[in-house]
Amino acid sequence: MTYLEKEIADRLEIMGTYYDLDALLQDKTDNKAVAKYYRKSDFFYNLINSRGGFHLHMGLSDDVFFHKEDFLKQAQFVETLIDKPVMNILEIGAGRLPNTKYLAKKFPQHSFTALDIPNRNFLKNKVPGNVKLLEGDYHDLSVFPENNFDIVFGVETLSYSANKERVTKEIARVLKPGGKVVFFDIYDAKPQEEMTDFEKRVSAITLASMRITPKDQYIGNLGKYLARNGFKDVEITDLTHAIRPSLRRLDRICCYYFMHPKFMKFIRHFVSQDADNNAIGGWLMFLTFDAENFHQYNRTVATKI
Repeated sequence: MTYLEKEIADRLEIMGTYYDLDALLQDKTDNKAVAKYYRKSDFFYNLINSRGGFHLHMGLSDDVFFHKEDFLKQAQFVETLIDKPVMNILEIGAGRLPNTKYLAKKFPQHSFTALDIPNRNFLKNKVPGNVKLLEGDYHDLSVFPENNFDIVFGVETLSYSANKERVTKEIARVLKPGGKVVFFDIYDAKPQEEMTDFEKRVSAITLASMRITPKDQYIGNLGKYLARNGFKDVEITDLTHAIRPSLRRLDRICCYYFMHPKFMKFIRHFVSQDADNNAIGGWLMFLTFDAENFHQYNRTVATKI
């Protein structure tokens, strides 16, 4: 066992005194469960992760320090692809809408559609006039006509899919020829069949703490799905180093949480299990994103043929 694996094992042992990790692995990861998770965790994300900015994703840092504006880096990359006088843009898994709102305010001449799963009060969000909100499932985009969008993007949402090839097929159908798809997300660094039992368990526990399915998470498969479903120029960029400052922040907070049982007991009295489970992932990810054995954070860009 490597030093890193030993550290992870030690943390799992501590977690196991407070959480039933085997029960966590049995929790559902369907749309209903994910919607409930976010309803219960919004306060955690807003207060702990984004400091009041309603960002549900990781910041991308250019140096070793976290800056609040790092939360905008994903949207700013999508911004570089907006290169026509009038464009139609779709965000899937839009959440609390920081990315779509940022882009819509900056490009009022363009039309934006934001899609998110039902049952999480998504339609109550206030948005600029050039934004349309829809509830639905990105595995079935039949509500949209073919060749409708110039750009489809998703930030830390594709990981919730257990059938990423179906998602790529749906996106290919609704994108115009020459249109771009962009994903930012976490993935397993290698296929399940190449993982040790320890690696599988660590990955599954980390993902389960955020209601993410362990199925179909290998980054190598995504490029194949895109290539055989009508996309070219597939570029997968490893940005793991860029989320390290964000993970370091969460690691410090969660370390304090686990090292102070009285404080933990007090907090758990007031928060739901869905929100509380975030502490597990928060204390593991700084380590699981530190080696090729476990996870990567990638940006994927492809063009519809």
